[in-house]
Amino acid sequence: MINIGIEKHNGLVYEGDGNYGRGLWPAPVITPAKFVYPSEGNLKAHSSSDHFGYRFREDSFDPIARIRRGRFYHAAEQQPMQWTRCSHHPGFPLDAIDPQVHAKSKSLETFRGNPIWYTFIQGKREMPLVLLGIDDRFTAWTIISVESIVTGEDLVTLKARSSFGILPVMIKEKIPEAFQAKLDETLNTFMDEVHRSSPVSVIDRARDVATHALLSHYNLQKNDAVDLGKLIKRLKDDELTIAGDAANIIARLHARAKPAEQEKRNLYPIREQDADLAIQCVGTLLCEIGLAKWS
Repeated sequence: MINIGIEKHNGLVYEGDGNYGRGLWPAPVITPAKFVYPSEGNLKAHSSSDHFGYRFREDSFDPIARIRRGRFYHAAEQQPMQWTRCSHHPGFPLDAIDPQVHAKSKSLETFRGNPIWYTFIQGKREMPLVLLGIDDRFTAWTIISVESIVTGEDLVTLKARSSFGILPVMIKEKIPEAFQAKLDETLNTFMDEVHRSSPVSVIDRARDVATHALLSHYNLQKNDAVDLGKLIKRLKDDELTIAGDAANIIARLHARAKPAEQEKRNLYPIREQDADLAIQCVGTLLCEIGLAKWS
């Protein structure tokens, strides 16, 4: 199984068996990674203080389709480890003048090739998400496919979780002044959840946006405010059918996310695709009631 070794001081990456290493150039993009299941709730990325855990080695990236392909490695038992023979690294020309270059020992942070299929996917009830990055600086990715290649590694295809450009452009002048601050806050919280949280949390925040957007649309303040169910009925009475259906989907998904509702009605658990549907419904609702437009 292939290992990778990282010499942080010079930004060099080696590949080999953990004893002999050959230099990689250009250096591959290597990112701390963490596997989480959507049902676990709030998503927490790899901690910057943790030198162990998983690393993702990117082999290719399509910025248009937002698809990455690469391999995962898991930290060795101790960090760093001594690699006894590292060849001349093409990204560090000064190595070439060293007469002992073909037998040079290096202390490297070491990560071993790790097929993720058996650990995180085979026999599991839900597909994990992959969080790439550390602390509060991370992105969430969905596993599209896993292929076993001749080196024994899993080549994994990831697709970025829906986030950028998912909401239409808000038309500020259409929002009553009394609702602008609260609706902005709700939308910002919703976008944060889309980036960082579980599908259940995304749907919860989608319901908040739908409620505040409709209260704004009907200019219902304080004692006049009503819940989402009554707002949906008002949309139907006003023959705003698409807006009413979009809001109703959000409300139904919110109900389905409750464990008691799942048990009572034998419903399947909320999945990533359900959260994607709720996100699209939020955008549709905002446009249908005239508070936003697609760019």
